[in-house]
Amino acid sequence: MTVSIVIPMRNGEPFIRQTLDAILTKPAPDQPAMDLEVLVVDDGSTDGSEHTVAERAKTDPRLRVIPGPCQGIAASLNTGIEAAAGEYLVRCDADDLLPPERLRDQADYLDQHPDVLAVCGTYATIDRKGRLISSLDTGVDPADITDELHRGQTRTHFGTYMTRTTALRELGGARPYFTVAEDLDLQLRLGTLGSVHYQPIDCYRYRLHGTSITHTHPSPLRVFLTEQAKAFAQQRAATGADDLMRGEAPEVPEDTTPGMGIRGHTQRMLIGEAWRQFRAGQRGRGFATMWRATLAHPTRPRGWVSLLQILVKRRRCSIQPLTKDPTGQPTPEPSHG
Repeated sequence: MTVSIVIPMRNGEPFIRQTLDAILTKPAPDQPAMDLEVLVVDDGSTDGSEHTVAERAKTDPRLRVIPGPCQGIAASLNTGIEAAAGEYLVRCDADDLLPPERLRDQADYLDQHPDVLAVCGTYATIDRKGRLISSLDTGVDPADITDELHRGQTRTHFGTYMTRTTALRELGGARPYFTVAEDLDLQLRLGTLGSVHYQPIDCYRYRLHGTSITHTHPSPLRVFLTEQAKAFAQQRAATGADDLMRGEAPEVPEDTTPGMGIRGHTQRMLIGEAWRQFRAGQRGRGFATMWRATLAHPTRPRGWVSLLQILVKRRRCSIQPLTKDPTGQPTPEPSHG
């Protein structure tokens, strides 16, 4: 059984070495090696990243560079899907990181559940230097998420998915209408073919930086296509087809209004992580993360307001009156703030 990892790439030089190192690392001595192929679809890079990958491929037969069609991210992904020889397929972006141990776990799961088309897991965001920003709350319990997908709901990143390659081909791959959010649309469409399961294992590191496709496309465009993918899913659930399948999809807007940008996105993720840490009882850690969030975009009031809020709550927790537990030891009263 072979697992194919498809990496669409355009000008990935700052991060592609790290991405490949994470995937192609040698397994631990007590872990069997995976039968892997890594397909980097070079979609017109001009920064030398194609040469970087080609040189690495000379010493690692698992790695191959494929010329891309230069027609957008969806077409690039589809080129990799068509070239894949593996029974199972994982998509990884050229700037993200993939914990290699998840491959064995997910492949074993699909081996043991032949009725399941795809399995996905949890993920976290990291910054340009690879530092953790936020561990996303995607659920702590295993679940069949097929019905969620039918309703247009996604809980995780497509990079966490391992999918039967035949299923992706049956779908026709990603749809070029989606210049961004093509992976979101692909997730939702998988639910139309069969069962998709979620297992709460660590699967992906999504890097936030200013040159990623997410942050080089205008925010209104991302919002429009994200909402359109969800609307299409609801149409399929109601009628068996969506407007794109019928050739009646709305025009994609040409709005070039800038969105919040990488600093604002990073700040928002850090604020959410800080509150999760604080509510889990990690008050010092939560305060430190909130300070980091404030510095991520110091001209935005939201960071300073959130920092003040968590500082006040931390102080209230530290001066709670003491009561005694059944053993006679003093303990803080529960906080309701």
